Amino acid sequence: MQRTFTYKALVINVKPIGENNSSITLLTEEKGIIHAVLYGGPKSKMKSLVALWNFGNIWLYENPEKNQIKITDFEVLKYHQTFGESLYKNFAASLVCELALKTHCAGSNSQCFKLVNGFFDGMEICDDNQSKVGLMRFLWRFVELLGIQPQTLECSFCGCSFFDKSAGMNTLTFYNCRENAFICADCYATTQNKNDFLPLNTNALIYLNAVTSLSPAQVRKMQIDKEEYEQIKQILFFLLQNSIEQKINSIETGIGIL
Repeated sequence: MQRTFTYKALVINVKPIGENNSSITLLTEEKGIIHAVLYGGPKSKMKSLVALWNFGNIWLYENPEKNQIKITDFEVLKYHQTFGESLYKNFAASLVCELALKTHCAGSNSQCFKLVNGFFDGMEICDDNQSKVGLMRFLWRFVELLGIQPQTLECSFCGCSFFDKSAGMNTLTFYNCRENAFICADCYATTQNKNDFLPLNTNALIYLNAVTSLSPAQVRKMQIDKEEYEQIKQILFFLLQNSIEQKINSIETGIGIL
């Protein structure tokens, strides 16, 4: 029976166990989330290697008698050093890891692994402002992976095309919080309870549609302004917090930063 395994893995959580050992949570392409134990005190070489957000090749030993997985070696390929230098990147990375953990990789180990690592690699070479927009792109792709991404082409009430209807970039659409769908301004005007809706500039809706339909390189060339960014963030945070059956701590503690 094979007991030793090797994976490419991202360290997404580290918790101390007693004085010397650590509980490590890993994100892998093959197995998704793996919980393992790292033995060794603070002076251990492995302690410094198996650190939060490090990515690389990890060697694991599975002990069925103890029902435990032990980390035996780790070759770091990426350190993501800027995450510790930027408060925003720190919170954004924490949010992404929390989502992967609490949704069990959104039901797709491979796609979640690629999404998270792609976002981490991009954030490592970006400044905070670029990282903020990058997080919105990640979250929009992640809600698609979860199967809760609302469609962005037509009004869910009347069926009209948002892009045919919009004469300019300042035209508003509205997100229906109860139905998880977008409606046009004309349909919004006829609704009873306006508190169920969040506004979204049509240009922001075009941007979200592009994230889904265009290549990452093409989307990075597109621009959204501060108002559109805040609108997208409000909708995505609402959607995630109301769709995941657990509290998202990173959003609550990161208010004013994320």
